[in-house]
Amino acid sequence: MEHFEPRVSWRGMDPESGEDLWAVLHIGACLAAGGAWEYEPPPSLRNDNWLARCLFSRKEALRRAAVAVNQVKFNSRTFARWNKDYASRSA
Repeated sequence: MEHFEPRVSWRGMDPESGEDLWAVLHIGACLAAGGAWEYEPPPSLRNDNWLARCLFSRKEALRRAAVAVNQVKFNSRTFARWNKDYASRSA
């Protein structure tokens, strides 16, 4: 069910710390620190504010992706709702 799966993708290194930076992505959007999905601009248009909101350590990005999987909607339904609707049609 790839429509419901956020993915964690490497986005470069922090120039100050040298730490790898990762984004949580879903169908063209990037998960921000506050939990909202935002447009991911091309690298040349990313400002410090966007970088601080949308890029994380690998461990934090994986944690956020695990939480987001239960909130992602496709055609206005979460994966849990889709499973429930599918099961009711199959019974």
